[in-house]
Amino acid sequence: MQSRLSAAYKGLMALLMQAGSNDFLSGDPIEITSYFDLAIDIHHIFPKAYCESKYKRSLWNSSVNKAPLSAKTNRIIGGKAPSVYLTNIEKQSNIDSPRLDEILKTHKIAPNFLRSDAFEKFIRDRASNLLDLIEAATGKRISGRDSDEVIHEYGDALELRERTTP
Repeated sequence: MQSRLSAAYKGLMALLMQAGSNDFLSGDPIEITSYFDLAIDIHHIFPKAYCESKYKRSLWNSSVNKAPLSAKTNRIIGGKAPSVYLTNIEKQSNIDSPRLDEILKTHKIAPNFLRSDAFEKFIRDRASNLLDLIEAATGKRISGRDSDEVIHEYGDALELRERTTP
């Protein structure tokens, strides 16, 4: 999903907030009640400027690579590699790595892939985690995780496997 206007896109971001996503910088829960107060918007996890010349737009600009975050967090992310901006967040917020890793997990993000700038592993893992989240919310299994189209787009099936995040 690429369009911020689609109901599915908005529904996925609402599911992430409902599941307990926290802001990277403050660690505060991102909830409907704080959505406007914290200037929450949907931002790239691997920034556009970092990804444009390296990866397929269909992957880096998809909902799989986006998260609800505060405007302040997005300014720190800038166009930097995740390994760089995570270090900046830790320094500026006086937050230790284990705590930031726990915050990342609230977004269904595997911290090890983000910290090592492993985009391809990150995108496959997070896509699987988001599908799991959707399945849990709907109570229905999502088919096609191993379709030719999925394998072509993601480089591998998005099958259930050993989870790297809760």
